[in-house]
Amino acid sequence: MRVTICCKQFGPAGGAEKFLANFARCLAEDGHTVRVLAAVLTGEVEGVETARIALPPAPKPLRDLALARAARDTLAREAAHVSFSDQKCWGAHVVRPGGGVQRVYVKQRIKTFRPAAYRLFKRLRYALSIRQRLRLYIDDRLYAEPGPRLVVANSDMVRRHLLEHYPHLRDRIRVIYNGADPHRFHPGLRRAYRQEVRLRLNIPPDAVVAAFVGTGWRRKGLYTLLEALGILARRSCRVHAVVVGSGSERKAGGFASLHGVAEQVRFVGRADPAPYYGAADMLALPSFFDPCANVTIEALACGLPVVTSAYNGAYELITPGREGFYVEDPADAEGVAQAIEQLSEPELLETASASARSLALRHTLEQQNRQMKDALLSVARL
Repeated sequence: MRVTICCKQFGPAGGAEKFLANFARCLAEDGHTVRVLAAVLTGEVEGVETARIALPPAPKPLRDLALARAARDTLAREAAHVSFSDQKCWGAHVVRPGGGVQRVYVKQRIKTFRPAAYRLFKRLRYALSIRQRLRLYIDDRLYAEPGPRLVVANSDMVRRHLLEHYPHLRDRIRVIYNGADPHRFHPGLRRAYRQEVRLRLNIPPDAVVAAFVGTGWRRKGLYTLLEALGILARRSCRVHAVVVGSGSERKAGGFASLHGVAEQVRFVGRADPAPYYGAADMLALPSFFDPCANVTIEALACGLPVVTSAYNGAYELITPGREGFYVEDPADAEGVAQAIEQLSEPELLETASASARSLALRHTLEQQNRQMKDALLSVARL
C-alpha cells in the first residue's frame, strides 16, 4: 500500500508530531511505501520518504490557510492508494483531528479566563481575530461535502463534538484512542526515580505528590489544580505538585502563593516526564480541553491513577474510584480537591495503581498503530 501523510510539521518532538513519526515508522516496517509531505521537517524516519510542501509567502494570520490550500493541491498530484492528514490540511482521504473541533477549543479556551469581564473581552478578541476566523473556516471546509472518506477521532468526546457541528459525518467517524508505550512507561519507574527525584526537589519521601504534565498551563487546568491544593492545605491535607512543561512560572507561582501553596509546588520545565511519573503518586490534569491527552495514558501505564476532567477525552477510559476520578467542570477546584484527597488514602491508592496499569495495557501504542493501519486499509484504493 502506498500511503501519503500530509501535515504541518513532521519530526520526533511534540504530541502530534510524535504520533505521526511513530505511525509512519510502523507503516514502513510493515512493508508499506510511506511518503510524508510537511511544511516543516524537524527529523527523519528510517524507511520514510519526506518532502517539503512549498508554501507561498503569506503574513502570519494567513499561513494556516496557505498550508490547507497547498496540501490540497499537493495531495491531488499524489499517486497514493490512501492519503492521511491532520486537521490543518485539506484533501486527504483520512483525517485525524488530533486537536479536536476548533469551535469547541475556542469555547473552552475562553472559559479558562477569570473574571467574567475578562472572558467577555477574550470572546470579542477571538471573534475579531482574522487568524481564528480562518481556522474556523479551515475546519468547515475540511469537513464540507464531499469531505474525507473517514475521520479518526481520538476519543468519543471528539466524535460527539464532530457530530454536533458536522452531523453529515455520522457514518464516517471511527474512534481510536491514543496509546502509550508500556515498555517506556511502567511502574518500575517508581523504584528507579522516586527517591532520587524527591530528594533533588526537596519533597518529603512520604508526601503525596501529584504530577502535572503539559504545556499550555491555563488550558490544561494548572490553576484549578493549584486552587485545589489550597483547599486541601486548609484541611491540613498537604499535597505537593510537580509541574512538568513550559509556561509562566511567575504567574503560576504567584497564583500558588495566593492560595498558600507556593512551598508545595515544584516547576521543573520541559523534561522527560518519565522520572516525574516515577516520583509521583498520581497525575492531576483537570484540563479545559484535551481531545485525548497522551500524558493520561502514559501516567496510567506507570501505575498512576488520574484526576482529570470530562473535557479531556481520555476521561472516558476511567472508571471513577477504580483508576482515578474526573470532574464534569474543569474549574471545579473543590471536586479536584476531593478526588486527590480520596486517592491520598493508601489503600485506595494501591488498588487504583494496579487498575491503572491494567487499563493502560489495553491502550498501547502498538494497538493504536494497528487500529490506524486498519482504518487506512478500509478506505485505500488498492
